[in-house]
Amino acid sequence: MSKVVILGAGLTGLSTAYHLEKNKFSNYKIFEQDNTPGGLCKSIKQDGFIFDYTGHLLHINDEYFKTFLDSALGLENLNLIQRRSFVFSNETFTHYPFQTNLYGLPNNVISECIKGFVNRKTKIRKPKNFHEWVLKHFGNGIGKHFHFPFQKKLFSYDIKKVLPSWTGRFVPSTSLKSIVEGALEDKAKKVGYNSSFYYPKSNGIQTLPNLLLRQLQNKVLTNHKVSSIDLKNKIVFFENGHQESYNILVSTLPLNVFLKMSKEKSSTNLKSATNKLVCNSLINFNLGFNVGDLTTKHWIYVPESKYAFYRIGFWHNFSENMAPKGHSSLYGEFSHIPGTKTKKQLENLTQKCVNQTLSILGLSKQNIVIQKNLHLKHAYVIYDAWREKNLKKLHKKLNEESVYSVGRFGEWKYSSMQEAVLDGKIAAETIVNKTFLAASKTSLEKNIISQQDKKEATL
Repeated sequence: MSKVVILGAGLTGLSTAYHLEKNKFSNYKIFEQDNTPGGLCKSIKQDGFIFDYTGHLLHINDEYFKTFLDSALGLENLNLIQRRSFVFSNETFTHYPFQTNLYGLPNNVISECIKGFVNRKTKIRKPKNFHEWVLKHFGNGIGKHFHFPFQKKLFSYDIKKVLPSWTGRFVPSTSLKSIVEGALEDKAKKVGYNSSFYYPKSNGIQTLPNLLLRQLQNKVLTNHKVSSIDLKNKIVFFENGHQESYNILVSTLPLNVFLKMSKEKSSTNLKSATNKLVCNSLINFNLGFNVGDLTTKHWIYVPESKYAFYRIGFWHNFSENMAPKGHSSLYGEFSHIPGTKTKKQLENLTQKCVNQTLSILGLSKQNIVIQKNLHLKHAYVIYDAWREKNLKKLHKKLNEESVYSVGRFGEWKYSSMQEAVLDGKIAAETIVNKTFLAASKTSLEKNIISQQDKKEATL
């Protein structure tokens, strides 16, 4: 039996283990279903190319995370990159973010965006959904030409049913001055949380979990896929026949998956939430080309509905080691809600995305030397009304069962790698504090009983 069991050795699970050990707590076991740790923070090497499981870039605005990265990786082993990102629409590349960089677009589009911003619906006090939120903050023109079609493709969901609580630091604001200046001059504005970022100089993003692994005293137990979890008796059962008892359970599994395989008390009724938690999936197509210096861009957003994908990015511009010399590489993404597309439809969509990408870049199929398609079952959490109303209560119930569901999919949220590490840190510190308080309480109770025994003996 372990005091603490951690399910999942992705970035959050590894961070939890790392911070437990930093707090001198080693009575834990960490289990991973795959044969290698890393979760979605993984890299694939093939024929001299390195592809991550879609774009994983290190955005830093927290001092602890920066210190952590320096300690775990060494900042000297990372490239500090100033963002060169663009939007492709109306057959034109404009700088990102769209709402401050209209230069080069047709005059009627620029006019619609400026007029829409001036007449935006500022009187909306509390937007009911993302659509209303855009109308309040940007206006109909910017919504029409970027935010509405882009977010619809990103989520594969009705944006009038998506709440705006996910936006936070992820959507840069603007002003009339910024819009007009950005329409008159071709000058990238370094705004937004991702205006600069770090990326490993070699071996792709898997460098981060690999270095975390080396610093752990306890080994990750791989090839342990969970089959069920008995919340009442606090036992995790695995498909390989192993079972592990625990006092505290840390789960980084997708929350809907965790709930589906849980055996619970009749009083908790957690399983009813399984089908209420909505999340999309995405196809990540990766291409390697026999063309060097294809572009200096880092990534491109593609909002228009005629294109099946919503973004492409260029691995070779994150690190020169991501592709062989004289070659270039990219990743692209399109999303879908699970169960809405057949396998054949997804294959056809992937090929359509590849063909459209080649067209935008002026390349042909003969330029492709490698293609690697990856299917991410869980991608973007949908912030709908049910989630807003019930998620906190759901986590509270799990906490009462000594379960901490953490990380992007454990907490069912939209977050970055920085937050994954910080989520693990918070989980570890919560467990250590809880264990210390429980031990102190037990010690105090024993001391009181001992004093009472002495008093009765004296009497």
